[in-house]
Amino acid sequence: MRIITVLLTFLAIVGIMQESNAQAVFIWDDISDKKLTLWAKNNLPCPVFLKAEPDSMNTEFNRFIPKGAQDKLIQLPIDSLDSPAEFKGQVRYHLTLGNPDAIHNDSYKYLLPYPQGKSHLLIQGNNSTFTHNLPNSNYAFDFYMPENSLVSAARGGTVGFVSVSNKKGGDNENYLQQANKIMVCHNDGTVGVYAHLRYKGAIVDMGEQVYAGEVIGFSGNTGYSTTPHLHFVVLAGSKSVPIKFRELPNTLKSGFSYEQELIFN
Repeated sequence: MRIITVLLTFLAIVGIMQESNAQAVFIWDDISDKKLTLWAKNNLPCPVFLKAEPDSMNTEFNRFIPKGAQDKLIQLPIDSLDSPAEFKGQVRYHLTLGNPDAIHNDSYKYLLPYPQGKSHLLIQGNNSTFTHNLPNSNYAFDFYMPENSLVSAARGGTVGFVSVSNKKGGDNENYLQQANKIMVCHNDGTVGVYAHLRYKGAIVDMGEQVYAGEVIGFSGNTGYSTTPHLHFVVLAGSKSVPIKFRELPNTLKSGFSYEQELIFN
């Protein structure tokens, strides 16, 4: 048996992971009964959806794996492979945090992703023509924030992924993968993404439980960003979902500042 660690990172902020420093999933092979089996174990504190694409095959293999669980990812007859020993190294992996079939709890009202009593300008709202025009960002919010502004959890959950080692950012799509971020898994299978954080801009760790309103990090200007801001979005798999905020209009408009009133319940 040989073990390979799938090292993963998020492509932009859509929830797909590839090569990083997070040991998210272990992949190992088992050759027996004239079959080659690739197994996958999820080491993240949240469920994941794993997709495997062998270079030698015009197909893909998908598995939903709960946290801490393992499952067969691929099983093929040995005689169907030119080189079983090399097959595993010819597979490309894509990982999505959370449940791609999650049904968002639309009755839940979020807090703004910064502390109560603070006010920040919404510089890009939902379904904009600039960057919020793809399935992973249609329902995203960009709040202008000077660097080092406090970022708080809009909804409670489990911290599923933290990446704050990047220093680069600017108005260049080459920086898409450089956005520092925290991702929080919610109990309905969706994931909250807090992106463009500063270098070392997290004060929570993977696996930590956070509550709505808890400060989790600091804003920045990393990644593809034209100005210091916080990008906040809720994802079901790789698709953004519409959300509503507590004590605020159902639709937030760009060009307006919003403040979360103090809520004590």
